[in-house]
Amino acid sequence: MCFGLWGVLPIYWKQLGGLGSDMAVAHRITWTMVWVIPMLLYTGRWGSWLRSIKEPGMLRLHAWSALLLGINWSTFVWAAQHGHILDSSLGYFINPLLNVVIGFALLGERLTRLQKVSVGFAAVGALMQVVLAGRFPWVGLVLAFSMGFYALARRRSPLGALSGLAMETLAGLPFALLYLVWAALQGRAVWGPGQPWDYSLIIGLGAITAVPLVGFANGARMLPFAMLGLLQFLTPTGHFLIATMVYHEPVNAGALGSFALIWVGVAVFCTDLWQRSRKVNPDD
Repeated sequence: MCFGLWGVLPIYWKQLGGLGSDMAVAHRITWTMVWVIPMLLYTGRWGSWLRSIKEPGMLRLHAWSALLLGINWSTFVWAAQHGHILDSSLGYFINPLLNVVIGFALLGERLTRLQKVSVGFAAVGALMQVVLAGRFPWVGLVLAFSMGFYALARRRSPLGALSGLAMETLAGLPFALLYLVWAALQGRAVWGPGQPWDYSLIIGLGAITAVPLVGFANGARMLPFAMLGLLQFLTPTGHFLIATMVYHEPVNAGALGSFALIWVGVAVFCTDLWQRSRKVNPDD
């Protein structure tokens, strides 16, 4: 469910187009904090989270991951609101393959033969965006790299998904609140057009951030790793379908060719996940 929800999020951000991407991200940080507090209470993690705040350096540890998450959110929201949903799809297709490269380069993890092939197809596909499509895919690359290094930063934290998100949100909250106050003093409409629908969408930003993350954390514990790896591609698939079928973003031959190569890389990657899963659970 969480991957499906993330796949249709561009529609949500489009509805907040009158707010502006900068204000939307500031609101997202603020309302995520509002939502995660009762979720911490409900799941029984409130006490342990409070204790973790008191640990020296815990907020500092999450400052880097909070910065990377902020970059990812800002880029994604801007892309959704400015007709670049197709580029966000590219980034989230590449991200799992980039994670493999990060694991190899920085964590000493070994690449299988199929993983090397999948990364090669993705790299050639991204290069085609420049050579044939005639544009540098900066949105997709920023999304892929920010999320990849965010995952790497989160590996250093002992906190779980919800507690970690709460810590990262707390690290970014002062900046978000100060930005909203500054924007209000500049005469900007902090609540957008100010209709009831706008208020509901803004307050709901915390829910669309925190709830899917909890679902993902539960799925990660319950589902086989290979299945989880396959499901993560529902998100960029949703972005691609929404971009082309709902908002009719143009796809020229070069862009389609680059996506085709990336899809081949994804297929090889998923095949590798499935094969390794069968080796671990041969009787399944």
